[in-house]
Amino acid sequence: MKFSHLALHALHLGLLRGASLLVPLAQRAEWRREWSNELWYVRRASVPIGAFSWCAEWEIVAFCMGAFQDAAFLWREGWRIKGNEEAAHGSAAQCLLWPTAVLALCAILAGLLPGIKSEEDAAQSPLRPGVILIQQGAADEIATPSISPAEYGEWRSHRQRFFAGLAFYRAERMSVAVEGLPEGEWMVAHASQSVFGVLGLPKVDAASAPRANLPQAMLSEAAWRRDFHSDPAVVGQVVTFAHRQAQIAGIVPAGWWRMPDHPDLWLLEPDTKLARGVDRAKGYVIARLSAAGQAAMIGDSVEITSAAPNGDEIELRGFAFAPPTSGPVSIYLFALLLAVLTLPAITSVWKSESNFTSRPPSLRSQAIRWCFLAAKLILIALVAYFASLDVAYWSFPNYSPTAEFLQFVASFCACLFGIRWALADQSQRCPVCLRHVTHPAQVGIASCTFLGWNGTEMICTGGHAILHVPSLPTSWFSSQRWTYLDASWDFLFADSRSRL
Repeated sequence: MKFSHLALHALHLGLLRGASLLVPLAQRAEWRREWSNELWYVRRASVPIGAFSWCAEWEIVAFCMGAFQDAAFLWREGWRIKGNEEAAHGSAAQCLLWPTAVLALCAILAGLLPGIKSEEDAAQSPLRPGVILIQQGAADEIATPSISPAEYGEWRSHRQRFFAGLAFYRAERMSVAVEGLPEGEWMVAHASQSVFGVLGLPKVDAASAPRANLPQAMLSEAAWRRDFHSDPAVVGQVVTFAHRQAQIAGIVPAGWWRMPDHPDLWLLEPDTKLARGVDRAKGYVIARLSAAGQAAMIGDSVEITSAAPNGDEIELRGFAFAPPTSGPVSIYLFALLLAVLTLPAITSVWKSESNFTSRPPSLRSQAIRWCFLAAKLILIALVAYFASLDVAYWSFPNYSPTAEFLQFVASFCACLFGIRWALADQSQRCPVCLRHVTHPAQVGIASCTFLGWNGTEMICTGGHAILHVPSLPTSWFSSQRWTYLDASWDFLFADSRSRL
C-alpha cells in the first residue's frame, strides 16, 4: 500500500510539472511552488491518515487537472498582454509583418496581370540578328513609311549585294469584326508573303488551312491577349474588314511589338496585290542583311546605295530593330539607384549619436539591429518592384512605353519614400530591444537653447535607453542622441523585463 501511495504521489507531481510547462517561463517556478503547496493541503484534507481511498485519489487527480486550466489561462493572458505591448510599442515583428503581407499581395497580383507576362515574353524572343528596317536617306524619322511598293518590287527583281531577303508591309487603321467580339478599330498591316522568311518565323501553309481560299492573317500576341484573353481557339477564325475576309492562321510572337506602327493583324498578300490601287501607298521594307551588308554596319545602322526604277542611285539607311526592352528588372534597378542617390536630399541618412555608459549594447544586439534594418530594406525593395509592375500594367495588357514610364515613376517614388520610412523608423527604435521609444517629455525651455538643452526625451519601455531629440539643432547638439541606462534604472522596469 505504501508503494501505491508513492506511485500516485509521483503521478500527481508529474501532472503539476506538465501543467507548469504551459506557464510563461518568467512565472513557471512560482506557479510550480504554489501548486505543490496546494497539493500538500489537498492530500492532507482528502486522504484519511493511514488509509487508502480511491475517491480521495480521484479528487486529487481532479485538482491536478485543474492546474492545466490555470496554465491555459495564464498562457492566453500572457500572449494577450504581449500582443498589446507589441501593438502599443511597435515591436520589430509587427514592423516586418505588414510589409510582408503587402509584398505577398503585390506578388500575387503581378502574377495575374497579362501585361507583365507579355513584357517578359517580348524580352525573351528577340528578332533574328541581321534584320534591319530600310529607310530612304531623306526620311526624318525611323518610324515614317518611306518606301513605295514599286521601289520594293524593283529591288526584289534584281540581285542585291547587301540584302539576302526583302519584305514589305504598310499599316492602316481599319474597322475589324470577329465573330463573338464587338467591331473595333485595329491596326492592320498589309504584308508581303516573304515577311515570315525574312524575320525567321515558320512559313504559313495556306493549303493546310480549313479555308484555304481565304487570305491568311497573323494575329499579334498583344491583340490575342487583349481581345481574345489568350484563347488558343482563335486560330482558324475569320476576320472581316473593308468588305474582305481573312482567316487567322497563327499568333505573332511578342517580339514583334518593335515593328513600326505596332500592327494588331498581319494580312499576307502577294506582291502584285500590294502594288495595285490604294495599296501603292508607301510603307516599310524589312531586309535580312547578307554578309557584305553586315560587314558594312556601323553600330545599329548601315549606309546603302541601291538602283532606283529610273536607273539613278538612291541612298538608303538601314536601322537594326531596337533590342529587347531593358526589362522590368533593369528599369527598377535604375529607379532604385536614383532613389538612393536622391535620398540624402530629403532626409538625414544617419540621424543619431550614441553616448555609452557602463552597459553598452552587446555585439549580438548590434548585429540584430543591423539585420532588422536590412530586412526592412529588402522587403521595401521587393514591395516597390512588384507594386510598380502592378501600377504599370494594370491598364496595359501588353508592352507599352507608357507602362515602362509608369513603372519607372512608381519604382522611384516607392523606393525613395520607402527607404526614407525605414531609416526614420529605425531612428525611433531602441538599439537593444528594437521597440519604439514612447512617453515623450519636453525638457528645457526654448529661450535657453544656447545656455542649456531644449528638446524632447523618449524612453524605451524595457529600460534600455533614452532618446534625446533637440528642438532646434545647434552646433553642439545637432542630431538626436541615445543614452544607454545603467543598473540604477532597473527597479523602474522590473515588471516589463519580467514579461520579456
